[in-house]
Amino acid sequence: MKRVPFCGFLFLCLSLASGSNIAGMAARPRLVKDCRVEINGREYAWDDIGRFVLAGDTLWLAIHGEEEHSGWVASAGELTEVGGRTFWVAPPEPGLYPLIASVGSTVKTVNVFVMVPATELRDGCINGFRIGKYERTPPFPNFDKPRGFIELTEENAGTKVSPRYKLGDFAPKLQSGFPKYMILREELLVKLELLSDLVRSKGYTCERLSVLSGYRTPAGHRSGASSAHCYGGAADVYIDCNNDGHLDDLNRDGESSSKDSRILAGYVDELEALHPELVGGCGWYRRTSSRGPFIHTDVRGERTRWHR
Repeated sequence: MKRVPFCGFLFLCLSLASGSNIAGMAARPRLVKDCRVEINGREYAWDDIGRFVLAGDTLWLAIHGEEEHSGWVASAGELTEVGGRTFWVAPPEPGLYPLIASVGSTVKTVNVFVMVPATELRDGCINGFRIGKYERTPPFPNFDKPRGFIELTEENAGTKVSPRYKLGDFAPKLQSGFPKYMILREELLVKLELLSDLVRSKGYTCERLSVLSGYRTPAGHRSGASSAHCYGGAADVYIDCNNDGHLDDLNRDGESSSKDSRILAGYVDELEALHPELVGGCGWYRRTSSRGPFIHTDVRGERTRWHR
């Protein structure tokens, strides 16, 4: 995994944020309207953003802000401008490569992970980590056969991929040790952030949803690659404002049960009505002897519901 020195990088970012002119910087001042970052046509108001690419992939970048001084700084890769548009080409080596956007005194971080190509799979493994086999044609409209896998290490597990979530929150759990390899879809992060916002608007005080399960390898899933988890597009989550490791008693009947997970699933219905581009599967689960109730939510591209 490529690790990038960050001290000098951060100094350049802060200098850029103050409007300094630094020789050799690939940052270009411009007057912009609002404080958002645009990546390949998708706008983010977040301060921390995760993106997952392969070597040589291009990210088209823009900053929309209220300050006169704005620009981009890259830790590696090729950052340039063509026809008034900024773009960044991913470097050849897999690893974590932060991009920094500055808007006046505001700094936003795009944590770009260059993935290990799926062509590196040998007998279903990368670096001894067992992944398994994917179907030639995935069973969900929004998912393609994986192009690559994020290398998860002890060092990058704490890297933010959205305001509330870190890469390690979605790590596969059945195999111990590092490195691990995984997939994570940007659309899932958007859905979880919006769902967290919606939950808070209902009066719950938890900052974020707790993640019970994220990525699962086909080798570790009992039905192979037939789950949205195997494509990095699903998470099992629950509300845990009291931090006891279980879904809270949402209906206040004195117990945590599938009645409470059904309430949380209803919030997913509400969110998908507002954001049909994030439609997917949702299941609500009852308590077992080994874990509490929870919901599954994903971004498979078609609506389906179940209860177990």
